[in-house]
Amino acid sequence: MLLLKYTSLACLLLLLSACMGNQVKQQVAANVESQVIEIPAQAAVDFKLAIEHLNNSKLTQAQALLEKMTIDYPQLSGPFANLGVIYAHQKDWPKAQSVLEEGHVKNVKNIKILNQLGLVYRQSGQFDKAEKSYLKAIKAVPEDSTAYINVGILYDIYMGKFVKASEYYQKYQGMLNEPDRKVAGWIVDINRRTGVKTQIAGEVSQ
Repeated sequence: MLLLKYTSLACLLLLLSACMGNQVKQQVAANVESQVIEIPAQAAVDFKLAIEHLNNSKLTQAQALLEKMTIDYPQLSGPFANLGVIYAHQKDWPKAQSVLEEGHVKNVKNIKILNQLGLVYRQSGQFDKAEKSYLKAIKAVPEDSTAYINVGILYDIYMGKFVKASEYYQKYQGMLNEPDRKVAGWIVDINRRTGVKTQIAGEVSQ
């Protein structure tokens, strides 16, 4: 079988990342390979078609193709990641958890899988597992902001760890080119309730 060997992360992302439209867009789980691997040429073709189906909201066709890819190309974590997104969209949390955990075994540093696993664990009431998954994502790629806001929300709404939530919200804000006004409001609200002083636009509020 012909193999295409890509030596840059950009090429791997091009082949094995996905964006989904409409209601699924907020649960995107792209594939990020942590090392150079050999990608079968047909896998690139199949994955591109699966993403086209996703972008056209043809979830049934995308699901069937991605499920086949997990059998044909079990070494790639991207199909597992995107299947997890589809199952989560269907609110089939056990299947989403199973396929994402399998994808995690394929690539333990795939932060998209880790963030999606955090969501699935959270929805299943497994808050400690969700926390660990988000923190693993931060450890794997500290410069990616997604897990910071995710774990902040987990601490704030689901675990009642308000001081920690504020810390991660502020870390998230610091990674943005422009602060998110909604998140800024969350920080102020938490800090007022917990008595933590917050530095906002040169002034200290409590």
